[in-house]
Amino acid sequence: MKTHGMSNTRFYKIWKGLKTRCYNRNYKHYADYGGRGIKVCDRWHKFENFKKDMYVTYKDTLSIDRIDNNRGYCTENCKWATRQEQNRNKRMHKLTKEKVKQIRIEYKNGSYGIGAFLARKYGVCNAVISEIVNYKRNYADI
Repeated sequence: MKTHGMSNTRFYKIWKGLKTRCYNRNYKHYADYGGRGIKVCDRWHKFENFKKDMYVTYKDTLSIDRIDNNRGYCTENCKWATRQEQNRNKRMHKLTKEKVKQIRIEYKNGSYGIGAFLARKYGVCNAVISEIVNYKRNYADI
């Protein structure tokens, strides 16, 4: 029985992925999604509704992004975004005061390209490393 004919598409896999992140306790990153209360709106539990709401602006080069990372997946809180946009919208839960201090020490003692290395090492974008080492943002409250 064929319903929507999109089961093998990237778009469908994105929809399945957001449900997995929110509801599958065995998923490796469940704690960052369903484990902290992130849900999929009732309307999007049906693929056809997700398609009606999001397919018109979908592009294969983009991924789904929650505008407010503390809210769930719904039309009002989701958009398609580039990898760069996604990186700017990350929660900064990985950076403790100790890690910020360590980043500053490693950056000071490092060489050319150390910013990109530290960004990968600590799971943040290059702009965050720049803000930390230039004291442009107070990361002491993280």
